[in-house]
Amino acid sequence: MIVTLDDAVFATPRVDPLLLLSLIRYGFEGRHILLVRPFFKRSNQNQVNKWLAARDPIVRDVVIEALDRSVRAFPHAPSRVEVLVEAREQSHWQGAPPRLTPEDAALLLALPLHLVLEDRIADKHFLLCVLPEPRRTELRKALARGWCRAENGGGLGNMRRYVESLKDEHAEQLRTWFIFDSDAVVKGAPSKNSGLLKQDCEAQSLPHHQLQRRSIENYLPPDALWWWTSFYRSNETTRRQRLVQEFEAMSPEERHHLDMKERFDSDIAELFQEQKFKIDPAWLDRDGQRPELDSIMQGLFERM
Repeated sequence: MIVTLDDAVFATPRVDPLLLLSLIRYGFEGRHILLVRPFFKRSNQNQVNKWLAARDPIVRDVVIEALDRSVRAFPHAPSRVEVLVEAREQSHWQGAPPRLTPEDAALLLALPLHLVLEDRIADKHFLLCVLPEPRRTELRKALARGWCRAENGGGLGNMRRYVESLKDEHAEQLRTWFIFDSDAVVKGAPSKNSGLLKQDCEAQSLPHHQLQRRSIENYLPPDALWWWTSFYRSNETTRRQRLVQEFEAMSPEERHHLDMKERFDSDIAELFQEQKFKIDPAWLDRDGQRPELDSIMQGLFERM
């Protein structure tokens, strides 16, 4: 997130210095972008520099480094979520951007970005597999550090209940992103449940991505399926090779909306697990996936 601290916050006696330091820490770690309004300069005679003058030299150096890091990172930050922290008594969450008390800002910044997935394990592996570098590595690090958390949505119906539960949770609304299957058997015709979930997300302005293809399994490129054919005894290999040959003979629309679990294997999505097999990004490009994968990447990282 991009968090802007109003200069007046540093002159407000009721704001605990430790609370401000807890906010600034996120800029030092690189978890969020921390800016000051007006723009921070060490030579300015503003409240933040007066506040820094009263701090221990070691603390002062760390705060200056945190603000400098954020200033350098800001032009390249993918996040589009902005909040303003002001010396106010009550937060205004519905603003554009939301205008928060320091206390509410501290609670917000501590929340991980929740990736709400139909299947926590399979869908997390899917994202880590198909996102291009360097975003793939960035997401893996964010998950490892607890800055990002994969949540099990438990299917389209349960995900609708998850959306409903966020209705009055202002902070969590800013720290949640959904991705879900379309379950479409033909192009542009999502299932009823998938369509209703999308409507629910849009009604609450919750960021989301409804897959254009039927499910994550439909993003397995033919090259990956050929690899899948080679790991059993000869008669099973022959059967699998025939299935892949028939798959390649289909039109793109048929392949994109085929029931892959029924056609190949109920566990076919395990091919997305990198510890078992690594899908070459060039295979995804040849399969025409890049425009949608770029859209997924942009939508996800805009919430970081």
